[in-house]
Amino acid sequence: MKNTNNKSTEKLEMSMKKTIKGTVVLMKKNVLDVKDFGASFLDWVYETIFHKRVSIQLISSTHCDPSNGSNGKIGKAAFIEDWTTKKTTVAAGETSFSVTFEWDESMGVPGAFLIKNHHRRQFYLKTVELEHVPGHDGTIHFVCNSWV
Repeated sequence: MKNTNNKSTEKLEMSMKKTIKGTVVLMKKNVLDVKDFGASFLDWVYETIFHKRVSIQLISSTHCDPSNGSNGKIGKAAFIEDWTTKKTTVAAGETSFSVTFEWDESMGVPGAFLIKNHHRRQFYLKTVELEHVPGHDGTIHFVCNSWV
């Protein structure tokens, strides 16, 4: 006998999972420091060989998690796309990257994020922008202006 409860639970879970498209604007350190020509090569080594990338996790602003001190629920890690191949700039020295998040609608609206730089070199994070966020009209824009 088939368990139809499991199938309906799976369908419900799938319907609650959405994709959020994001844009990250930053300045790589090698743009700011002309003596640091090796930064791009090291980024390539860390991304390609060691799979050490820049990850971002969205944090819910509307639902807390008792297991982490009742702070916001933390989403699955997403990775900045095309770090080593992207050459286009938004403004002098600034580069725009895409990131795609898997987000469960039951977690509410993201109000913060956690970013981890697994590269050896810092970068200057200017902004993170989220589009088509479930439960929110319009774009969510984070102004960062921080070294990571």
